[in-house]
Amino acid sequence: MLEPIAPEESRLVFGNSYMYSVMVEIAGLRGEKFSSKTITDATRLSPGIVHPLIQKLRRANFIEFVERVPGERTILYRVRENPWWNAASQYVEEDRATERSAS
Repeated sequence: MLEPIAPEESRLVFGNSYMYSVMVEIAGLRGEKFSSKTITDATRLSPGIVHPLIQKLRRANFIEFVERVPGERTILYRVRENPWWNAASQYVEEDRATERSAS
């Protein structure tokens, strides 16, 4: 889990204390499909926090519905291309490279 900025800074930029963490985790998936549970597990935030943020991202057209998993209630999403995701993906890659070189 990346924790690049404090919740207060996330609130200042996105109007929510946890949106930045959610968006960084989504960007780190490199275009793979994901569910709310995927992000909940990665961020260790409660589903009650993550699910509304996923819905906000969907309404803002940052992500899109892909499919419902057959026989489950799980809904899969994917990133819609835009410059923010490109920048966030680059941030994630640079952060991971720094972690690898430090170990």
